[in-house]
Amino acid sequence: MCTRHFLLILLLIPVGARGQTDSVPTTEHLIATCRQEIIQAFSNDDKQEAKVWMDSLRRLEDNVYLTTQWDERWLLYFWMQNYNTLFQEVARFSNAGEEANSYKVPPPADSLFDRLDSRIFAERESYFLQLQQAALSAEESEFVVLLLEYLLRISTQESEAESYDVRLNQFLGRYSNSRFSGFIHKRMYNTAPPGNWALGADLLFLRGNWTDMLERNLRTCYGADLGLSFWKNRWNLFLRVPIGFQKLATPIEEKGFIWEKDESSVYFGIELETGYDLYNKPRLRILPTVGGGFSSLHPPEGSEENPNPDYFDFFKFRSGHLTTAVQADVKFKAGAGKVATTYQGVRVRLGIRWINFGKQNPALRGNMFFFAVGYTLFGRQPQIQY
Repeated sequence: MCTRHFLLILLLIPVGARGQTDSVPTTEHLIATCRQEIIQAFSNDDKQEAKVWMDSLRRLEDNVYLTTQWDERWLLYFWMQNYNTLFQEVARFSNAGEEANSYKVPPPADSLFDRLDSRIFAERESYFLQLQQAALSAEESEFVVLLLEYLLRISTQESEAESYDVRLNQFLGRYSNSRFSGFIHKRMYNTAPPGNWALGADLLFLRGNWTDMLERNLRTCYGADLGLSFWKNRWNLFLRVPIGFQKLATPIEEKGFIWEKDESSVYFGIELETGYDLYNKPRLRILPTVGGGFSSLHPPEGSEENPNPDYFDFFKFRSGHLTTAVQADVKFKAGAGKVATTYQGVRVRLGIRWINFGKQNPALRGNMFFFAVGYTLFGRQPQIQY
């Protein structure tokens, strides 16, 4: 007891003197000693003694030292039946605060959390009964059970995870303005509930078949179709960049110069499209899109070693174009821990681009029918909680 009293006296001394003499225990030593005393008090089921040492740890914590992790501290509150303090800390919890704590000197590696976790889990039925009998409001009674299941990781068990998330939804439905809603959204969901918007991307293999004079003068186009998308309430906005390569099937004349047969050419486009989900189920999504943009057809860029002839500048054709397409996604799960309805999958696009190169050269009159297939990722964004 003399040692304990000596340590308590030291805790009342301003910690600014820490480390000045070898006779004064360092802050790290004081924190470690207080935690060992809490472990002993927990083993002896002495809640009053544990409270004294928790108060000591609270005085030791500052901008440099973290004396307890939030989850082990909250388990101690359950053991001590200190629900008011528990609820206050849950309501104040923030990711920013935890980020700041991550830069502090952490608590020593001891057995405090493991002892709390193992014993409370083994005695969980008695704790749940204790919570039913506690003098709490209806909202607090429902939340505190959910919180204990979360801390003991009962909520993450495969057989419980989905139903646990349903219970969280039901709780928030009943208590939409709950002071606990922030922590629920930040930490407690197994699969985060989605907001009403999403971001997406795709990388597709492109095949383009030309019509009219373009079909006669250009061979089949092969390349890539890259896309970024924004989704909200079934409406879609796409930024797409199709790039294709093909050889000339016949010579093309422009201003008295000839772009020879079998020379390579590059098709490049950039376009905006919009679309609306006509069908969106767990395994399949289908939508039509319409849009427009800019197209160019030109020889490949030369290099220093093999520059293009100067007259190739006459064979750079540019125009606006319109696009319409039908798009389908075959969905696969994106992995554990993702926001609900996030998916990865196979995307297929089939459509037409109405191109206007023919106004610059009659040999380029026509359009492009295209087929594209590849990989897509649709990232549903979580509900934002302030």
